[in-house]
Amino acid sequence: MYSLIVHTDAEDDLEELWQTAEDVAAAISVLLDEIQGSQDLLDALTDHNFGEDQSADFHVSKVSKFWDAGKDIWRIKFWDLEQRGLRYRVIYAYERGKKRYYVLGILPRATAYDSNDPRIRRILRAYEDLIG
Repeated sequence: MYSLIVHTDAEDDLEELWQTAEDVAAAISVLLDEIQGSQDLLDALTDHNFGEDQSADFHVSKVSKFWDAGKDIWRIKFWDLEQRGLRYRVIYAYERGKKRYYVLGILPRATAYDSNDPRIRRILRAYEDLIG
């Protein structure tokens, strides 16, 4: 069975969103809860381009710059938020041997892929600590 664990850093990101963008925090919280409760949705988190055609509430994709560097790091894009111009990404890692997902960060799209951003460096450190 798959499991989804929200890292304390991602919890902090979500808490910050509750203070600054409550509607974004609520949408992300609801969807993460929905995913946690569904083995089918959890399984979809490693299905590259799942939901690309908006057949699901979210779109899953490998983060290619990290994937190409040998890191099993993915992202979720939320269609509802995108349609309202609220571009956020949930960045997560997958630990294959344990079928475990770790939500490592929740970031605005503008910085979600910037290797120089301190939050991305934080995510990469957490990845190394958890999965190595």
